[in-house]
Order: sequence, then C-alpha cells, then structure tokens
Amino acid sequence: MVFWTSKSGISSKYSLSSSPTFAAEPWSVYTGRPKSSSSNSASNSKVSVFIFDKKQYEHYLLTYGIIRSKSSSSDKQLLQEGYEILRNQVSNLAKLKHPNILTLVEPLEEHSKNFMFVTEYVTGSLETFFKGEEEDEEDFLQGHIKNDIVIQRGILQMITGLDFIHNIAKSVHLDIQPKSVFINGNSDWKISGLGHLVKLPEGSDTKEYLFSQYDPRTPAFMMLNLDFAAPEIVFENLLTCKNDYFSLGLLINFLYNGQNVALKTENSISQYKSEYTSFERKVNSRSWDSVFLKVPPKLRPCIPKLMNRDLYARYDNITDILESDFFNDPLVKTLNFLDELPAKSNEERLVFLDGLAELLPQFPTALLQRKFLPILADLLELLCQDKTPDARCISKDLNILIKIGRTLSQLTFQERLYPLITNKKNFIILLETSALTLIENLPVLKEKVKNSNFIEHILSPLLKYVFEGCTDENVIVLQEQLLGQISLILESYDFPAIKNFIVPLLSKLFTKTTSLTVKISCVSCFTKMVEQKAIDAYICAEEILPIFKTMKTRDARILFKALQLFERVPQLITDEVVLVESLLPLLWSYSMSSTLNKAQYSQFVNVINTLSTDIQKKHTSRLNEGSLEPGDTPNAFKKIIEGQPTAKKVDPENEASKNVSIPVIQPIKKTTPSGNGNGNGSSILTPQDKRTTSSPMTQRRGAVNSPSASYNSVGRGGANGNTSPNVSARRLQSPPMAQSRTVPQNDGDTFSKFMASSPSAASLAPRGQQTAPSNATSKTKLDVHSPMSPSKQQTGSTLPPGFSISLQPSRKDSTPNSSSNNSISNGALDSLI
Repeated sequence: MVFWTSKSGISSKYSLSSSPTFAAEPWSVYTGRPKSSSSNSASNSKVSVFIFDKKQYEHYLLTYGIIRSKSSSSDKQLLQEGYEILRNQVSNLAKLKHPNILTLVEPLEEHSKNFMFVTEYVTGSLETFFKGEEEDEEDFLQGHIKNDIVIQRGILQMITGLDFIHNIAKSVHLDIQPKSVFINGNSDWKISGLGHLVKLPEGSDTKEYLFSQYDPRTPAFMMLNLDFAAPEIVFENLLTCKNDYFSLGLLINFLYNGQNVALKTENSISQYKSEYTSFERKVNSRSWDSVFLKVPPKLRPCIPKLMNRDLYARYDNITDILESDFFNDPLVKTLNFLDELPAKSNEERLVFLDGLAELLPQFPTALLQRKFLPILADLLELLCQDKTPDARCISKDLNILIKIGRTLSQLTFQERLYPLITNKKNFIILLETSALTLIENLPVLKEKVKNSNFIEHILSPLLKYVFEGCTDENVIVLQEQLLGQISLILESYDFPAIKNFIVPLLSKLFTKTTSLTVKISCVSCFTKMVEQKAIDAYICAEEILPIFKTMKTRDARILFKALQLFERVPQLITDEVVLVESLLPLLWSYSMSSTLNKAQYSQFVNVINTLSTDIQKKHTSRLNEGSLEPGDTPNAFKKIIEGQPTAKKVDPENEASKNVSIPVIQPIKKTTPSGNGNGNGSSILTPQDKRTTSSPMTQRRGAVNSPSASYNSVGRGGANGNTSPNVSARRLQSPPMAQSRTVPQNDGDTFSKFMASSPSAASLAPRGQQTAPSNATSKTKLDVHSPMSPSKQQTGSTLPPGFSISLQPSRKDSTPNSSSNNSISNGALDSLI
C-alpha cells in the first residue's frame, strides 16, 4: 500500500511496486524504477524507495499510551525525537560516501503523512535473510547469501565500511545489527542504520554516552538494540570505536547460528546486565571456541579480540582482523580485486581474468550472476570504447561473461548480455578481436538467444566476416573452427537460407582458399549437408559437383575426403543420367591421380563399380518394364498407347440383353370371350384387319430372295437374314391407322414350349446348306409379316434378339396353309418393333 498522494519529487520521478519488497524497521522498502524514457540503461535500473508512515507511527504511540495527545509539549518532543533519528539516518548516508555504505540516490523528503528517500537497489537485509523459517533459509541457501564465500566477503565488506566510519569519519556506528546491513543486487553488503551514529571529539578516541530513558513500549528504532550492544557502553557509558568491534563479533555469531545465542536482553538495561554476566561466566568456565562452536575454525581466534571485556585486549584497529587466515582465501581476494578491476591497467586485468577463468567454478552461481556479471559487463563496455582495444582482455572478458551467461535463463541472458554483445559498435570490435571466442561459444549463444536474433545479429555477420572479410593472420584457424560448427549452422538456418546463403558462401570459400585444411573442411561440410539432406538433388548437381570439376589440387587427402562425399551423393541424386554425366567422370578422373596409393585407388574403384552396377541394374529394370521384343514390332505402337491393360467394367444389363433366351417383352396372357375356330387364344380379326391382310402378290414380292437385301442377325430381318429391306421400309412407313390394330395373342403354353425347344440342326446349318421346303408353293404363300419361313418354324429356329415370344408361330398348325391363322397384322408388328 502506498502512503502518499502528493506529487513529490520522488513519486513523480519513480514508479513503485504495489507492495513492499521487505521491511527494515521502521521503513517499508519498495522496489522502484525511474519513469524516464531515456534509453540509457543506468537510468532504467531498479532502485529502492524507503517510506516511513508518520500516521501509523503516531497512531501506535497513542494506542499504546506512550503519548496522550499530539498537542502536549512532552508528546511533541517524543515524536520529534523519533523523527530526528530518521533524519539522521538519511543525512549520514548523504555524508558518508563509501562502496560498503548504502548509496543514497534521492535525499529525504518530508510530507505530512510520510518520510521517503531513495537508495541503490537492495534485495533485503541480513535480518530478512537469516531470521526466516528454515525452509526459506534452505531455499535462499541455494547459491546466495548463506554460502560460505558470500559470508566471508560480507564480513570483509562490513570491516571495510567500519574502517571508513572509524578512521575517516571519526565516528562510532553504535547500531551494528542484522537489520542495519543491506544486500544489494550484486550481493554486496552495505552498512546503513546510521540514526544513532555519534561523531567522536576532535583528537579523542572516547566519549561519554548517556542512554535516553524511554518507555519499554517505545518503537525499537528509537533505542539502541541492546542484544548487539557492547558492555562498556552499558556499564560505563563509554563511547569508543571498539563498541562496534563487540557488535561485529555478535553479528558474526548471528550469521553462523541464525540467531543471537549470546545475549537476549528484551531491550532492557537490567536484563542486559544479567545476560552479559551469564555470558561471561560461560566463556570463563568453558572457552571461546566452545561458546562460538558454529563459527568457522579459522575465524574463531578473531572472536576474543573483538569481544573481550578488556578494551585493550581487543584489536587496536578493525582492519587488523584482515590478517587472519580466514580472509586470505583466494576466492575472497579475487572478490576484493574484482571491485578494483575498472581502475587497474590492462596488464593487471589480463592476469586477473586468466586466474578468474580457473577459479570461476568455485564461486556460487548467484554470486557470479549478481557480482561478477555486472562488473565484467561494464569492463567489456569500457574496453570496447578504447581507441586501441586490447584484443586479449576483450577476448578473456567476453569468454568469462558467456560462461556466466550459461547459468542464466534465456530471458535474463536476452536482457543483460545480448544487448551488450550485439551493440553495433561493440560487435564490430568483438569480431575483430574475439571472433574465435564467439565461435567457441556459439552453442551457448544459440541456446540463450532467440533464433531469429541469433541468426541476424550474431551468426550471419560472423559467417560473412570469417569467410569473406577477415584479414587476421589467424584467419585459417577461424575458418576451420567455424566450419567445424556446420551442424549448428545447418540447424539454425532453413532451406532457402542454406540454398541462397550458406552454399554460395562455402562454395566461394572452397574455390578461393589456398589452405588445404580449409578445403578439406569445406568438403566435410558438403558431406554433412548431403547426409542430413539439408540440400536437394538440384543444388548438389548444379552447385556443389561443378566446383570439384575445376579443382586443380590432387592431394591425396582432399581426394579421399571428396570420395567420402561422392559415395553419399547417390543417396540424394537418383537420376542415373546425372550420375553418369556428372559423378562418374569425377570419380574416374580422381581415381587416376598419381597421388593415390594402391589402397586408395582400390577404394575409388570399389565406389565406381558399386555405383555403375546400381545404375545398370536400375536401367535394365526400367527397360524390362517397357521393353519391345523383336516379334512385337507390329504391335509396338499399340503397346505404347495402350500401356498396361486394365480390367473392363461389365454391365450386367448389357450382357443380359445379348442373350436371346431372355425375352425383351414379357408375354402377357389375355383371355378372349370366344375363339374364332382357328385355334385357342387366337386374335379375332375385324373386317378392317382382314382388309389389311397382305395379298398373294405382296407375299410373292416379299419372298424374293436377293443378296443385296440380306440383313444381319441382329437387325429387323429374320433369323437367317432373308427378309427384304424394302419390306422393312414399307413396315416403317405404314399408315397411322394401322398402329391401332390389335396384336393377336398366342396360346398360354406357347412360351413354355418355346423355351423347352432346342434349335434343330437345320437352323444351325450354314446359309447355303439349309434344306429347301418340300412344297414349292410355300414360297408364294409365305406371309411377309412372319419373322421366318414356315420351314424355319418347323425346324424350331430361335427368334433373333429383340423379338417378342408372342411372335412365335403356333405349333398346333403345322401345315403351311395355316399361315392365315398365324399371321399378324402390320400394325401389330409395328407396335412391337
């Protein structure tokens, strides 16, 4: 919750988090960012905004009866005493400028409802990190403040800060405790809580200190924390710099125990005296080592020299503790030198960076990310701005930065390192001085940078520089190293980019380079492309194979490497013509080189034979599939145009229509009132029907057998095709009135008899061999409307397809003279056909 509404300088310049990041009594600490839209990274860095709620403070005093009203002079004085302590905290921060003292960014602003000021970004205090639940401590222990090296350096930073306060500022802090030491974003420990700081008199190391008499219920920030107070200030009211030595010893014990097990005073002077007496007995009866058992062995000898009751038995100067073996650790010294790195010479930087690369794995990950990364990034920026950049320092620094970046998430790497590396000015310097470092760390860069950004701003410029624009004396080494990353390169680019960018780049390098090792590396890259099918057959045939035709060198090493490529080309190119015209000539040409030994020549021959055999088998197989035998010459055209025979679809209805035994029109049995005396079921002819019956002359004309009038068996003629076409024409031209004539009906058993009958030998005989009828007059009496002659009817000949069974002559009249009874009218036949 934000406690102010006025548009002060701080609230107008900074945007704050919605809730406090942590509390450092009596301040609530919020994370803030400048509202400035400037692109400068420094202006956009995080800060911490400390806010004190005056209304809440006053309400607390009134609620607990510490004051009765805000109007009385005594109550006002108490309120002002509290406000004065807060003002001293901020004003002393503004006065004391030191790397190990909290840095003030914005001075104190006083409003009717609150106090506020801005400092460098801090993540918490020692109290917040060491006084939580055990689970929280375990989580925080993972690579951060509770690591031994971090605590070692933190103690060292507090000692350095106190040295400045004691010997430069000539003051005593008096409030060294967990909540007055903050940890910034770089894991540096910063001293704060300067509200009770007292300046020593000029020329004196001591001063009398009188405790203010406060109600025990008074807020803790208004009094010294007696749990971390020195005994001489309580017992003798003696103020000296060595008061802070004793407080530092208790704080060290707190760091390794997670709580202060030495003194628990409840902020009462009488309770303090009792607690300290008990503590002194423990030390005298046991030992310092047993009381401070959890303190590291190398640090335990320092505790008596910090906390001895006798002031003269303590260190003369706070920096004397730095001579302990505890602070001679190489890691601690490395961290100390790291702070001074920007001010060192390039030679010193180079030596330091060389040693740091070996020690890097020993530092906790969080310390690398929070401490080393910002300092080394600033150093790289500084080195790139030099008029004559030091290639060795830049390369070493960049290598360490990328190694630390490997421990970052992709998002964090993108925010913190990617802009530094890909800055236009910086990247040009990095290409010229640290191209090899970039090549060696390409896998890390690909993993941590978005693929599109990686290709556009890192990989493509690096490829162009190394393969085309590099003039460095180590260019061959750079090219070999980068060609060795071909798998990563092919994985990064898509097919069009490989076709239009990578293949031309490698082809040009292969053609122009004079280095045999680079040529061999290029061939290995082409082989990898074929194996991974990163290119297609066209690119292989038109872009890659031609450059081997113009290759002049015949060194056995590159010829053998080329053989490995040629052996894999058929996996990509399956066209026998291309293989015969492009690949086999290369193989033969290379195999005949005098630089090859017998074993190498044999390998070439094996590849040639294998490839030739495969081509022959494929070509022979294809010829067999479409080959033309000598006897098939007349049918060659037919085979070509017909191709493979396909199964024909069968139409059941069409097939059934070709069977003459299946009637087209089903016979219908019709019962007549009475017969005509010519046979059962015969039609009754009306006088009109009788008039239309064909005359003997018509019959004689229809009986004329002319070869030109012969019909096919499937036509409208008779079964033997003897019906004259003129007769059929006359039938089609019958008068309309004839179509209303009644069709005579056969007997009911005619269809059954017809189906039971079989064709006679006479009906199946050839046309010229059929037996003539015995009665010569039958030719003149044959009815033209009958489908066949009487002789054919008698032999049982079947009807042609398409004719109804109702047209079958009655078998009851076996004589030719009965044609008048079996004949049908022209109209009836016309209605059927």
